Amino acid sequence: MSKDSTPNNHVDDDSSSVEAPVGQKDSLRSFIGTLASFSGDLSSLTCPSFLLSSVSLLEYSQYWGDHPKLFASISAGASPEERLLNCTRWFISTLNGSYSARSTAAGMEKKPYNPILGEQYFATWPGDETTGATVLTAEQVSHHPPIMGFHLENKDAGVFLDGHCGQKSRFAMPAGIDVGQTGHAILTLPKFNETYLITLPTLNIRGIVTGRPTVELAGSTYIISSANQLTTIEYSTKGYFSGERHSFKATIKSLASGSSPIYTAQGVWSGVSNYKDHQPSSPSSSSSKKSALEGRLFFDAQTDKAVIPDVTAIEEQGPLESRRLWATVTKAINAKDYGTASREKSQIEDAQRVLAKARKERGETQADALKIFVLVDEDADESGLAFKSLKEKLTNAAGAKAIKEDDKKPHWRLRLRQ
Repeated sequence: MSKDSTPNNHVDDDSSSVEAPVGQKDSLRSFIGTLASFSGDLSSLTCPSFLLSSVSLLEYSQYWGDHPKLFASISAGASPEERLLNCTRWFISTLNGSYSARSTAAGMEKKPYNPILGEQYFATWPGDETTGATVLTAEQVSHHPPIMGFHLENKDAGVFLDGHCGQKSRFAMPAGIDVGQTGHAILTLPKFNETYLITLPTLNIRGIVTGRPTVELAGSTYIISSANQLTTIEYSTKGYFSGERHSFKATIKSLASGSSPIYTAQGVWSGVSNYKDHQPSSPSSSSSKKSALEGRLFFDAQTDKAVIPDVTAIEEQGPLESRRLWATVTKAINAKDYGTASREKSQIEDAQRVLAKARKERGETQADALKIFVLVDEDADESGLAFKSLKEKLTNAAGAKAIKEDDKKPHWRLRLRQ
């Protein structure tokens, strides 16, 4: 299998173009006007081509695997507390690629393609004898509403992640977009019979008026374990914790009433963060205790760079794989031929409308079109039952708003596990 030579860091080639191109300013003004007057989910709106990224949103599932060694290290913790700390560190490591690295390199955040139903993306991080291979499988499991399903695994380390993610967008004054991410991820460590429920952050997209959108995280997310421990991660858009943008504070505690923090970590999720161990588990020298309380490096996004995975060459990909599917649109965008990009994109979307109409006439649902994931009854599925149990614990600890799910409560898993 040959590899795709296309750069896989999801940064657009045109790193110097941070404002609306000549001839596109009217399109930008029209788009902003539509945003301001539109009520409902913005995902159905057509974005001007010059604001499009040259990748599909489905490829963003790759960010879960940006740091395969940290992913594998979750199972290396000697105790439930250490394993949750490792899981929290790995989760923080996924945020820079997911929400900051693209705008940092290109000067702005761009909108990815809306994946078509059944679109697929596969990536592999080969690893080494110590880490082992990490493998990602992703599929667009719903188009209305847009939801992706993903599965990340490292069999050698015994770490498995299953999840789905959707977005509900709304216009926010002044001239921004707030994106509520629905869905969750379930991380499983079979060796320890432990599971973790991971919730997803809210996104604040600002700078639409200038044509230079950027993303900030807002609110809180949670990681709750079956060992009755909880990580609460608070995000600040104004640098409340550290005086910098992209700041966060994470607190790891037992769910037991009145418990004190076991670990805390804080800093900048796109930069440097440190952590403190508040409960040393064994006697140590006074200097070691002082170091633990003063803080140690948690994660450094600037020095611990994302690892680019192997992806099959476009010419060897199947017709539903992201890079082959959108190849003509991507070529036009990278050439700044926005008219051609819009036409090619419309052809793909029009073809999907024809297929959707045919499915409806046959009495089929979106789930019938999936090849990799299957829609399951969470009351009759092992991962679904694990989710329900952890969700109950989380809502008891943090309230009903701690997790956002689609109204229909969908749950997917891989159709076939290797």
